[in-house]
Amino acid sequence: MITALASVLIAVLAYALNQRGEIRRSKRQAHLDRINSQLRDLYGPLLVLVETNERTWDAFRERHLTSLEERRQAAGLTEEQSRLWRRWVLTVLVPTARQMRDVVLAHGDLFVEDEIPQLVLDFCAHVSSYEVTIVEWEAGEDGNVLVRHPGEGLARYVRDAYRSLKSAQAKVLKAQA
Repeated sequence: MITALASVLIAVLAYALNQRGEIRRSKRQAHLDRINSQLRDLYGPLLVLVETNERTWDAFRERHLTSLEERRQAAGLTEEQSRLWRRWVLTVLVPTARQMRDVVLAHGDLFVEDEIPQLVLDFCAHVSSYEVTIVEWEAGEDGNVLVRHPGEGLARYVRDAYRSLKSAQAKVLKAQA
């Protein structure tokens, strides 16, 4: 009787430990799946697009614009600079920004925070305000963007979030090995 009872107890204990381990593995896998989705569907594409726009903007500014102080003293862009700016905005910067906004719209549930960060919302508003500016340009008017770009903070946020997720991904993968 004692032997039978011990066998049943050992079987129940083994089952409980196995279930506990399986639950932990399932949670770890779900966590890894979420991280992978965040990287693949949101932060990875955003990083590529942010870096593309940052580098394009830097190259344009270096090649075609005078310093900010000189522009302020000269009351803005020259006619040639304005023409070039519009061309770059229409062919490179805004199309890439629209892609970034579309990624946010499609995958906003994947942000690491509980809410979409204000920098990202400000960026989306900036892209939307450019839509009106482009229509004004097409009508021959001097349209100005009403919502300013959130600046370097957006690129920094995306870079930091991507790095943090890659680090978390590596830790989960290491724990599974």
